[in-house]
Amino acid sequence: MERDRMVDVGVALVSRFGAKALSLTSVARQAGVARATAYRMFGGKDALIAAIVEREVVTLRVKLREWADTEPDAAGKVRAQVRNVLPYIREHEALQYVLRNEPEEVVRALVATKGAAGPTLIHQIVEQALPDLQPEIADELRPDPRGAAEFLVRTIYSLMLIPDSALSDDEVADLVVRAIVK
Repeated sequence: MERDRMVDVGVALVSRFGAKALSLTSVARQAGVARATAYRMFGGKDALIAAIVEREVVTLRVKLREWADTEPDAAGKVRAQVRNVLPYIREHEALQYVLRNEPEEVVRALVATKGAAGPTLIHQIVEQALPDLQPEIADELRPDPRGAAEFLVRTIYSLMLIPDSALSDDEVADLVVRAIVK
């Protein structure tokens, strides 16, 4: 329970001050937890940030599944996910703060660098999305479920990083559907 509260406080602090200003000491203080407890739980700032990202990825997966469940076929599911995830990203306070003020933090999470530990955020999202694509609509995706999920995620992240577009959310959704649904 304390861990969840600390992650919640971490997200709130990132929303107000950014990822660079985040510290275990400030999170512990705001969460009403002893500093030593925070360090025992997380070990350091990087582990706290990893816990925040993990929780946000899981939350996004749940939302993607909910959005997809409103539609009966592959095209509808993909369209619903794209149409809903774009405003979700635009309204996510912590993410928007970081995008405006510390974009290098987001780019670092999205881009694989030589010697980087662990998968990129893109690959984490793809891995989280794959179970929801299979087996229900897997046969309807091209070139295959992994490729389709990766294309969808990369498209969304390009719009997240450069939000100004001549395309509406519906147009983006339609183009993604045409690209990945047979």
